[in-house]
Amino acid sequence: MSTAQGATTREGINIRGVSKRYGSTIALDGVDLDIVPGEVLGIAGPNGAGKSTLIRIIAGEEKPDAGELSFDGISWSPTVDWQAVAVVHQEPQLFPNLTVAENVLVGREGTNRAKPRLGDADARVMDALGIGHLRKRQLSDCSLATQQRTEIARAVARSARVFLFDEPNSALTADESNELFREIHKIAADGRIVLLVTHRLQDLVAHCKRVAVVRDGRVRTILQGRALTEDGIARQMVVDSGAVHGSAARKSVAQASLQPVLSVRDWTHRKAFRDIALEGRAGEIIALVGVEGSGSRELIRSFAGLEHCSGTMEIAGLTGVSAIDRGTAYVPATRQLSLYSNFSVGENLLVRLGAPEIAGFGMMLKKRRMKEMAADAVKRFLVKTRTTTQGIRSLSGGNQQKVAIAQALHCGPKLLLLEEPTRGVDIHSKAEIYRLLRDYADAGHVVVIFCTEVLEVYEAADRVHVMADGRLSPALKVADYDQVEQLATDIARLEQESRETVLTVG
Repeated sequence: MSTAQGATTREGINIRGVSKRYGSTIALDGVDLDIVPGEVLGIAGPNGAGKSTLIRIIAGEEKPDAGELSFDGISWSPTVDWQAVAVVHQEPQLFPNLTVAENVLVGREGTNRAKPRLGDADARVMDALGIGHLRKRQLSDCSLATQQRTEIARAVARSARVFLFDEPNSALTADESNELFREIHKIAADGRIVLLVTHRLQDLVAHCKRVAVVRDGRVRTILQGRALTEDGIARQMVVDSGAVHGSAARKSVAQASLQPVLSVRDWTHRKAFRDIALEGRAGEIIALVGVEGSGSRELIRSFAGLEHCSGTMEIAGLTGVSAIDRGTAYVPATRQLSLYSNFSVGENLLVRLGAPEIAGFGMMLKKRRMKEMAADAVKRFLVKTRTTTQGIRSLSGGNQQKVAIAQALHCGPKLLLLEEPTRGVDIHSKAEIYRLLRDYADAGHVVVIFCTEVLEVYEAADRVHVMADGRLSPALKVADYDQVEQLATDIARLEQESRETVLTVG
């Protein structure tokens, strides 16, 4: 593959046949890609596609198992060329005990014992990114947006040749994002190499000359010119996926129980969303889709009581704090936040249960009963483990996630809330997790999932709402779609229409 999908260039980075495995998981499977100076190259793909592994290999953080990288025609050396690479992460990699200016200077201290000083070029970069007036403030006292801009300033101020931006504006406002992209284009115009990895399709279309779509560890296509549209990217991210409707999609929302379990009215967050109205009926799996900053993640967290909101929410006839405490269970996107790494599989399965279920007179634990309950939960929730007493960390990622979900289901909530329920999970475990969610919904409950992948919506949900700029779209019924590509197109359309409405109103 090449710059113009023709002859290979020796200028820039040339990647040929790069592969990387982690145990039985193939992260990269023969990647070919040319990255040339002077342009912003976008990288798009679903979770688990191999994007992050590719970025780590270019940054010298990982070594490929096979294949080669060259830089201006010379073989890539991780021990030398990593110094030419600057990475701007989604989660800032900074030093909270240092000031903003000191963080910008990190890595350029040299051998001189004298304290490094902020130069004129550094100051100009910081002023351009709106943090010049904060140079003496300790980073721990700064907002996440300021921390992210500090990391960007550190990367821009370095004499790096390659800049890797990984979801760099996820915590930035619209004005801050505009400032960021102005700096990114300046970097590219200066003849440097720029990669932009983001879920925001509009950013890829607006700021990239080419977008490489990565699926299943390979660069499947490169979009440019008239082919580079939000719809085009959305379709390429799911094409040939082999996705089929799960049992969730075979059941129309119209067939769900008439009894509402979840009812939300005038639900408003001080920053993330406003005037949300949503109803969930027994038997439904509802998906919320939206990029970081859309308000979708905050919305699902608010149903679990983790974000303060005004308005009314009723869950199975309960309102207020009792509705959340007695009616909901929440599973975060990062399973380590649900699991106790020093506990066994069985202990993790039972950890959310109340005292009457696992303790007797004098609060003595019912050890025999707990053992029986843990063994039953392993079978019920399809957890693959040798014994319930082995450590939770010994399980695969998919089985750890099933344990995290089982914890929540054991509480018997009427409303189950999950963020990215199959993030970092293999295909087989995904199917089993979708089955667990469907069985639980069919038992008279409501399941709400926050998704970043259209495939997950297609395979798991009954209906989907798109969240953009704090507003919730009308529902799309998943059963109405025979092809996942068309669902991806309509979701991208709703996101774009919502943004255009906000711009028009503004």
